[in-house]
Amino acid sequence: MLASWTTDMWSPIIELFNFIPNYGFMIIVFTICLKLILSPLDFWQKKVSRASTLKQQKLQPEIAKIQKKYANNTQMINQKTMELYKKEGYNVVGSCLSMVLNLAITLFIFITLFMGLIGISQNKTYAQYLELETAYNATFNQEFRAEYNLTATDDNSDITAKLNELITARTDEARNSLIEGGVAEPTEEEVWAQARSLVYAEDIADIVSLAQDSASERYEEIKDNWLWVDNIWRPDTYVAGFPNFSDFQNISNLNAQVNNDETRINEIRDNYDIITAKIQDTYSSWNGYFILVILAGVVTFLSVTITQMVTSKRKEKTEKQQIVTNPQQQQQNQMNGATKIIKWVMPVIMVVFTIGYSAAFALYIVMNSLMSLIISLISLKILEKLEKNKENKEKDKKKVSYSR
Repeated sequence: MLASWTTDMWSPIIELFNFIPNYGFMIIVFTICLKLILSPLDFWQKKVSRASTLKQQKLQPEIAKIQKKYANNTQMINQKTMELYKKEGYNVVGSCLSMVLNLAITLFIFITLFMGLIGISQNKTYAQYLELETAYNATFNQEFRAEYNLTATDDNSDITAKLNELITARTDEARNSLIEGGVAEPTEEEVWAQARSLVYAEDIADIVSLAQDSASERYEEIKDNWLWVDNIWRPDTYVAGFPNFSDFQNISNLNAQVNNDETRINEIRDNYDIITAKIQDTYSSWNGYFILVILAGVVTFLSVTITQMVTSKRKEKTEKQQIVTNPQQQQQNQMNGATKIIKWVMPVIMVVFTIGYSAAFALYIVMNSLMSLIISLISLKILEKLEKNKENKEKDKKKVSYSR
């Protein structure tokens, strides 16, 4: 249910970029545009957070005096501290609200886009198979009728009847083959399946081969590859570029695609490996080389590390200007410990996501992390510039007042 409405939400938005012929680059451009649209919110959150931090730094000497004066009275410390905050117009909750809002929007986009890309991947995988099936059947029907001098019908009943005739003619041979293979009492379904395999492998092998060539040619026209990745709807790992039926059934969510129609599921199961045999042979090697997986981990690690470096630099500057009380130092140490954990946990989480899901989603993860890093650095530079200009103006005002 969740994947359905998230797919309906994100698919048309991503498709706005369908002027880009490659779906992988389409996702890259989409991610860049999405991050640019959301950048004002990110900038606002950072501005509020830094303003709150600077205000706290400014009030710290007064807070230290309160803590010293009422050292044995926690209630009075809290009361006087809140009075100071109120007097100076400092809102403790303000920066938290901006952070919560930004986090809520970020998580909403991440989760819904994650589910949406899963749904898009399922739809694209199933739609590709339908195209291959159509290409295969068109050639197969044409060549089969020509081979057996059949008159075309709208429902292909002539082909079905002839195929059944050929399969029936080989049922005895199929039964003997199964018994010789160790099946003591083969069922009618097993005999029919074996006879069908014999017909396809021997009686009409040339026709099947031509039809498979048509499916392969069609796949080369519609496949969604990206640079080194053969199929962006599969992970950038050692998995085969084109799925076998078992994988296809899972990654396309086949049951939902056909509304749990068992007849259709069995039809696809019987024909999938025949139709896609040559494609599976061509794309049986690694779909990718873990490059996106590694990038996802590295970029996330760099993003967290650089943020920590900036924070540490700001903290060192602050400690030179103010007194840090023991409770605050303990709180800071706890925050530093949590930050160090995040520094290693977040890259691992991103690696797990990119290994387990499509390269399309991995592209989003990498570009989203990269854009977040770039936007954060730019925002930081802008905020530092604004703060420096404000400090210079305040210094100029003081100089003017002194000169008078």
